[in-house]
Amino acid sequence: MTSMENLAARIDELEERVDALEADNEQLEDTVDAQAQTIASQREALTQYETRAEDLEAKLDAATDHRKHLQQRLYAVESEDTPTDEPNTRRSPLQQLIRLPSKALSKLTANQERARFIAKDISEYATNVPAGFALDSSTIRTVLHAKEGRTPHTQTVTRVMDFLDDLGKEGVKIVKRRGTKRVIFSEHAVSELAETSPASAGGSGITDVVMGWR
Repeated sequence: MTSMENLAARIDELEERVDALEADNEQLEDTVDAQAQTIASQREALTQYETRAEDLEAKLDAATDHRKHLQQRLYAVESEDTPTDEPNTRRSPLQQLIRLPSKALSKLTANQERARFIAKDISEYATNVPAGFALDSSTIRTVLHAKEGRTPHTQTVTRVMDFLDDLGKEGVKIVKRRGTKRVIFSEHAVSELAETSPASAGGSGITDVVMGWR
């Protein structure tokens, strides 16, 4: 075999190897693409599972809150004939919530307890504004994250804001400006809350809070 024939044979051999390598490369690319699709599908499924878990958790919280609301209202109706302390009737339900004795805290819903936690130290969290003191949803989310070690659901933040508004009576209101919801406390309301301390005994009962709220 001449040198030219050897060279031609060598070239043919190299071309066959190139063809084989290209085929292997295409196979690897197909495998990578398939794995990428699998990973993307699994990631999407995981996201869906996480969303569903969050939705179920929110529904569980709402159901728990509703059950405790019914228990509180039933207890309030059963206790309507029970005399209450005269000084207590001059306090807002939010002040009464802060003054609840420790034995009554277990009767609160999770969001009522969160509202109580914020109201106890409202002067530390709220920002001074012309209308009084403002507490926006972002600040509430930050405070609750620090308290519980996880970011609360949007629904949770909304419910806490609603409780602060409802229990604060005329001293508290919710406003929405530039797409952001804020709870506005009057200076008088903040002053009263700052002077209100939790009671270890003899404080207001859960009935007073519920009766003042409904």
